[in-house]
Amino acid sequence: MQRGFCLIFILIVDEVVYAGDFYKGDSLVMTGVYAFYNYEFEKAINILTTARSEFPEHPGVHLIWAASRWVNAQANEDIEITYKTLENDLEAIIPVYDSLVYKYDYDNSYKLYLGSAKGLAARVSLGKKQWIKTFYNAYKGFVIINKVSKSTPDLIDAQLPIGIVEYYAGVNTPILRFVLGFYDIEPSTKSGLKKIALAADEGHWSWIEAKAILCNLYLWVENEPILAIEHSQVLAQRFPNNFYFNLLFLESMIRTGHNDVTKEILREMETKSLELSDRQKDWYIPYLEYEKALFAFYQKDYLLSLELVRYAIDNYTAELDLVLGHAYLLQGMVYDKLYRRGEAKESYYDCIRLDNYSGAITKAKKYLKKPFIKIE
Repeated sequence: MQRGFCLIFILIVDEVVYAGDFYKGDSLVMTGVYAFYNYEFEKAINILTTARSEFPEHPGVHLIWAASRWVNAQANEDIEITYKTLENDLEAIIPVYDSLVYKYDYDNSYKLYLGSAKGLAARVSLGKKQWIKTFYNAYKGFVIINKVSKSTPDLIDAQLPIGIVEYYAGVNTPILRFVLGFYDIEPSTKSGLKKIALAADEGHWSWIEAKAILCNLYLWVENEPILAIEHSQVLAQRFPNNFYFNLLFLESMIRTGHNDVTKEILREMETKSLELSDRQKDWYIPYLEYEKALFAFYQKDYLLSLELVRYAIDNYTAELDLVLGHAYLLQGMVYDKLYRRGEAKESYYDCIRLDNYSGAITKAKKYLKKPFIKIE
């Protein structure tokens, strides 16, 4: 059940904030946030560590600091170490937020961050596919965020986690929708997308994550790549060192037929890939090979596409399997194009077995019944 919009469990939200411009330390924290998203992790951690020391009552600094240390660990350490880093840091900051909420009970910003910190604890159980624990931890945080959102509707950044949950409830099973009903959540993909888009367009801090989530949904769930262009382009331009944001922009260009731009991005990303850490290369190079395979497929070079997508699948080490599902789907489509129906079915079955509720699984089930070449 791992899908892109499960980012509610990944971050709920790593920077859902309403800090405005009137909290002491805002500018320093914002500098750390931008460094964090631009893959300048050491710089970001140093800035945010200083900000925690100088402005300990800033509502966002503690959670953003923890998020930056966690993502830095992901870039350099094994998965289990990243889990431990996140768990230890959350144990340190949640009591801080408890005391800040008590001291500033009238300021919902602190409650919002407390809910976000508690929800972030679900990230470890998500990675381990411990679904019950994931939902339990996530909704301990979400209940707080939901109350804040209802009592302070002008907190635009709070719309992001609310929108993600609404969307997730809207596309999942009836049983899950029933469970989410206990949390006063109205399952609706339309409403969920609207709230996420609001955060992307008007959020003070959450706009970065909101745009990334929208791209994720438009590319790999909603199958609306044209809607991902604007958001992915902004992210790639504002954070040129962020390899993942560039991957989102690359796929949006591939799937909307911008071939010249695609070739330019591919050249740039080959250079950028040399600057990744070893752990990041393990994660992102298979992603990049998948994008190359997708581009070759669109260019009708099916043998090259097959070679590239096989590499992506065989070397896939990322923790979440959303892109892997689409790689299996693409491999099946290529096999269908090459009239190798038996191997195409195997690929579709591999996609479906991931059980991650992505858009790839819906297509794989369709192509199992009728070959891709007879549907296109």
